[in-house]
Amino acid sequence: MKLASIKPNDLALVVNATLIPLGETLPRGSTMIDLIEQYGSIQDRLKALVASGKGIPLDAQLLKPPIERPSKIYAAAGNYKRGTGGLEAGRGRGSASTISPEELLENIFLKPPSAIAGPEDNIIIPKNAETIFPELELCVVIGQKARHLSKAEAMDAVFGYTIMQDVTARGFGRSKNMSGTRSIRKGFETFAPIGPWIVTRDEIPDPHNLWMKLWINGELKQSAKTDAMINDIATQISFLSQVTTLYPGDLITTGNPDSPEFQEKLKPGDILRSEIEGIGAMNQGVAKES
Repeated sequence: MKLASIKPNDLALVVNATLIPLGETLPRGSTMIDLIEQYGSIQDRLKALVASGKGIPLDAQLLKPPIERPSKIYAAAGNYKRGTGGLEAGRGRGSASTISPEELLENIFLKPPSAIAGPEDNIIIPKNAETIFPELELCVVIGQKARHLSKAEAMDAVFGYTIMQDVTARGFGRSKNMSGTRSIRKGFETFAPIGPWIVTRDEIPDPHNLWMKLWINGELKQSAKTDAMINDIATQISFLSQVTTLYPGDLITTGNPDSPEFQEKLKPGDILRSEIEGIGAMNQGVAKES
């Protein structure tokens, strides 16, 4: 199923070009995290809503971030094989990593939930940070409380998938320690756009076989496939579950294919379109902080 958060304060199923609000399926004021936690017990009611055919036309302006307040957002760094200079190879552009897979896991960092933005929202360029770059990534949504998972168990903790732009202010601040300042440079408000909805795990049988594409002002700027991840999704989840307890609605964004020299600096007025096969697409604008 495709599950969306919609304005002003509701949840909806996405069926083709229709939004089917959940209405009284859950108590008033329920969030996407509530839906994730209760999903197994209400699937029959959700299927009945789909069968009813009652809905409203899908309008991207109605969409909110599918999850607005996760307990945490983990983000992988340097997690693609790269080694090419063209968009057609699908491995990611730039030099291949010389860091071991085990070290890459230890480079996973946190983004604050306050960085979340939604479909059709603007990415805001902060007053004191001018070099802003988007990084399109497949984002995993955790579906259950999980701790100390093996790799074999890890995928059972996945609820579904969504799209994230891991936006970064690459030239911000005085520090030259780029890896050490990731949580700051990538933590500004609006620097974690997600959406357009969540696709449940059963609809994406192989999350390591998806094309990801990013257009800026109509020009293709990123094109890569998720099979080029160095540490796969199960490895990331298992590792993080050794560090801390994962909760329903937690987000793990799995890495950007292109190295910095192949990324496009954003400027006010830009329009981004992010698309991942099997999930959908969302748009963001870019504006300067007033």
